[in-house]
Amino acid sequence: MNQPFLWGGLLAFAITAGVVRAVRGRPFLPGRAVALGPVEHTVAVLSTVALIFHCSAMFFGPWVNVVAFLRPLAAEVNNMGIASQIAYWVPAALLLLAWRRVWWPGLALLALTLVGVGVTMYWPYPLGVHLWWLAAVIVAGVFVGSALTGPRARRAVTADEA
Repeated sequence: MNQPFLWGGLLAFAITAGVVRAVRGRPFLPGRAVALGPVEHTVAVLSTVALIFHCSAMFFGPWVNVVAFLRPLAAEVNNMGIASQIAYWVPAALLLLAWRRVWWPGLALLALTLVGVGVTMYWPYPLGVHLWWLAAVIVAGVFVGSALTGPRARRAVTADEA
């Protein structure tokens, strides 16, 4: 698998979805979207940052290690021990908790892909299988974040209801 192409494509997908969402100013599926409270939003953002760090420490170690205070954390992640598992499973669970009110098929897709990433990372699976699960979780996460979170569409009041 051509990793630069994979990572570049996933980054382009995430940026494009984010830009389109920002320009639209509303979720892609406004009728299914839920508004996040400030605590839910903060937990979702911090969990996502922690998961991105975990992945970056494993696949982009030289870049992460440029930041001196991140080196010990990245080393723990790369050791694949209990600290690495905690650094993956806790943010994954917190992300699901933060997005718990999201439309259930989207939340189920995200949960399935997060478990797939974790299983293929810590059990003996080929790297290619793990990379496909990573691609799936990134697509699922971008979908949930851009389509299913944010203010719901306001329903127009009809003349009969007024």
